[in-house]
Amino acid sequence: MVNRSRAVMALLSALSALALAGCGGGTGGGSRTQQVPYWAEGVGFAQVAEELGVPVPAAATARKGARQVGFQDDVLLLAFVLPDRDVNGFIAALAPQDPLVHRERAVADPAGFHPTTPFGHLGLPEPETLDGVLAGPVCAPCAGKLDELEVVVAPLGGGRSRVYLRGVD
Repeated sequence: MVNRSRAVMALLSALSALALAGCGGGTGGGSRTQQVPYWAEGVGFAQVAEELGVPVPAAATARKGARQVGFQDDVLLLAFVLPDRDVNGFIAALAPQDPLVHRERAVADPAGFHPTTPFGHLGLPEPETLDGVLAGPVCAPCAGKLDELEVVVAPLGGGRSRVYLRGVD
């Protein structure tokens, strides 16, 4: 009886290992080589802006965007620079449920802050490490596929501000 129990346990262990190995396969019979999360290749500003449903002003410069594919949710990053005179109109077009909050001081030390979806991937400083920003959720939950969308507006000087958008879908 003991040998039979050991044989059953060994069979169950082998079947479990095979089932787990099968979970990692991608479409087309190949094995997945990327670990989650990873940055989607070939996804840029225009695609991210469209997926976020954000009306980007024509005056926007230094446009950057990326998608990070996650286990359950993807994160969409969008950043661009606007003339200060266009910021209020842009924020109004987003129609936030509540007014954005002015944050005098950074909420994180740049040296020790390591976000899971960093704007550093786009070559930008993290908005959480900046002083004097306007920040807040635009929608949570949002309509459609988007679960949430947050905006941060950081003054750059010279009559310009950088807009950061982070959406989760």
